[in-house]
Amino acid sequence: MATVHFLCGFMGFGKSTVARKLAARYNAVVLNDDEFICELFGRDLPKNEFDAAHAKVTQFTWKLGERIAGAGGNVIFDRGFWSRASRAAAVERMGHFCDNIQFHQIECDLETAKQRVLNRSRNDESALMIDAATFDAMANRYEPISPDENLNVIYYDNNLPLF
Repeated sequence: MATVHFLCGFMGFGKSTVARKLAARYNAVVLNDDEFICELFGRDLPKNEFDAAHAKVTQFTWKLGERIAGAGGNVIFDRGFWSRASRAAAVERMGHFCDNIQFHQIECDLETAKQRVLNRSRNDESALMIDAATFDAMANRYEPISPDENLNVIYYDNNLPLF
């Protein structure tokens, strides 16, 4: 039976590292919106163009994930799910295609995450460009999973070795 994995965490917390490990472990397809955006639209879009590209890619990866899970395949949404509302919507949407839904909450201190993101932006030509101001401005949008959401969650402390 298929399992849908949702990776939760802010930028630089280590979601993609966890996604790669889980993909190998569960023979799963990773859907990473940032990778699709970079491949299709480039890594440094102006905000208005980024928002439009992000909306298109998000809809595409949802549909692709539905097809994979509907065909019995395991899928990993490497997306962040920064809010309670986004997590509830994810369960609602993918629950139609799969009974096994697993959340993975990756935790990391913000300063470590910020340095990872800035280093990645400088050194990885396949990564989205995120500057310090953008990181700081978006940090208050992130809310970790709360126990009262009643989700099936595995927690990772990315200040320690993950695996």
